[in-house]
Amino acid sequence: MSGTLNKVMLIGRVGSEPEIKVTTKDEKFAKLSLATNKRYKVGQTNQEKTQWHMIKVFDPRLAETIEKYVHKGTMLYVEGEIEYSKYADSEGNQKTTTEILVPKFSGVIRMVGDKATGSKPAAASSTDSVDDIPF
Repeated sequence: MSGTLNKVMLIGRVGSEPEIKVTTKDEKFAKLSLATNKRYKVGQTNQEKTQWHMIKVFDPRLAETIEKYVHKGTMLYVEGEIEYSKYADSEGNQKTTTEILVPKFSGVIRMVGDKATGSKPAAASSTDSVDDIPF
């Protein structure tokens, strides 16, 4: 196999209201935090560990859909790619960030049910028209 693969699939709840921003090319993108939980047992005690993931959605149509329909607590399925970045903070200390990028044309965002109405899950991908997305 000569190619490589960088693919991440997550199901979790949105931790705060998504941020919608605009690029210098006047295209919307979205930033949101997603919490995933792992349950396990230590002896007779049930434990739960929460992981937080920073998600960036670079498809303008998906960003508009997120702006309209995704809120804190919404459960999402996110498919994208992982990206690590290094930067120096204001004190010159090296920091590393990990983000999940949902790129144009190949990323996927799906609502996993609507907590308000209990409706069936709806789906959106980078190739869907905003008018075709039922959520």
